[in-house]
Amino acid sequence: MSEKKFKMPHSYVIIFMLLIFVSILTYIIPAGEYTRITTETGLKMVDSTSYHLVKANPVGVWEIPNFVMKGLIKQANIIFPLLIIGGALETVLSTGMFHAYCNKLARKCSGKEKIFIPAVLLLFAIIGITQSTNKFIGFAPLGVMLSATLGYDAIVGVAMILLGVGIGFSTGILAPTTAIAQEMADLPAYSGMGLRIVAFILFYIVTAAYIIWYGERAKKDPTKSVLYGVEGVETFDLKDCNVEIDKKHPLVLGVVVIAFGILMYGCIKYSWGLVETAVCFMWLGFIAGLVYGYTPSKIASCFVKGIKGMASAAMIVGLGAAVALILQEAKVLDTVVYGLANMLAWFPNFLKAPVMLIMNIIVNGFVTSGTGQAAVVMPVMVPLADVSGITRQTAVLAYKLGDGFCNYILPHASALMGFLGATGITYDRWMKFMGKLFLIWVLLGSVILSYAYFIHYA
Repeated sequence: MSEKKFKMPHSYVIIFMLLIFVSILTYIIPAGEYTRITTETGLKMVDSTSYHLVKANPVGVWEIPNFVMKGLIKQANIIFPLLIIGGALETVLSTGMFHAYCNKLARKCSGKEKIFIPAVLLLFAIIGITQSTNKFIGFAPLGVMLSATLGYDAIVGVAMILLGVGIGFSTGILAPTTAIAQEMADLPAYSGMGLRIVAFILFYIVTAAYIIWYGERAKKDPTKSVLYGVEGVETFDLKDCNVEIDKKHPLVLGVVVIAFGILMYGCIKYSWGLVETAVCFMWLGFIAGLVYGYTPSKIASCFVKGIKGMASAAMIVGLGAAVALILQEAKVLDTVVYGLANMLAWFPNFLKAPVMLIMNIIVNGFVTSGTGQAAVVMPVMVPLADVSGITRQTAVLAYKLGDGFCNYILPHASALMGFLGATGITYDRWMKFMGKLFLIWVLLGSVILSYAYFIHYA
């Protein structure tokens, strides 16, 4: 019998359906807003007592293409770096260096694959303590290649990198948005680190166990993979590649190691963003091509091929931005926050911290910027925490967990859609894997926040 192929809805279709749904919402949710104020330190935040209704400004379905174009323009600082990163990676990958060393690694790690998943996950989780996920979209194909080497599917490769950074970012040990939220709550920057470190460890253990469980299950029985029978997913099948290490591969590897070292140093020391990351990758691709013996024309051809491969991911990032722009134009976000704040009063005090987590998850669906979300929710959550017997530090933790978790399930989150677009995995297949883990994350986060309430976390 021939293998049945699963026809997935394209990610573009999913996002356009979301845009239509959001457009309809703008006719249903009343328009309202809080008065924005600027603090002495220059932070923009809302006055929690100033909510008022304003004139409705719904966005019609026919206006969606306009907002798509605005979204592409707004995300230009992400889209163009993604294209450059794609071009550089294609140049490096075309040398066969990664294929060769991954093949050697597979032979040496035979029987020890279970150790590799938590090791890679921990590496990126530590990096994610101070870095945002967007910067690592270019690593997605490498993660898929590594997982294929070890006999796992592409989902495992994406999860090791994306969720690794996500653990470090979401628990907020040293995330910049943690300090911003604490400043809004009149707390010392990065105070209360102890419980956030405990949260980091717990989320790492749970996530590593889940990925190992899924990976081993799908490895033993490919029909258990969420990608079974699916077309269009990058597999990097090493059987079709020249995987033997040649005399020039060590030179290419040396260039890659130096480039990644410079990149990590720049991100940590000088707070490099995606633009600087793309510049570093551009040099990486050019120098790697030269040391392997490529002509300038060959390097240029590889760059163009890589840019074509990353174009879908770059477009999806721009499309996703249109969702937030429509909600912003319709002025419905503050109404959502106001309604959630009133709803919080219905719950007993010991459940209010977990409900704050759910609140932030919902708000994150409307505004994916961590700083923007802090400016909207923290001025509302701080007085709610004060009158509910919840410490402000607990409110900050609820914000940070809610802000972080959603980045890995929202169809308009730029990092998630960038990873999926770069690897050919569509959103519905990812959610078949991620949906259960997300619920586990929410449950674990709720337990941690309830514990924070009982210990008066400060």
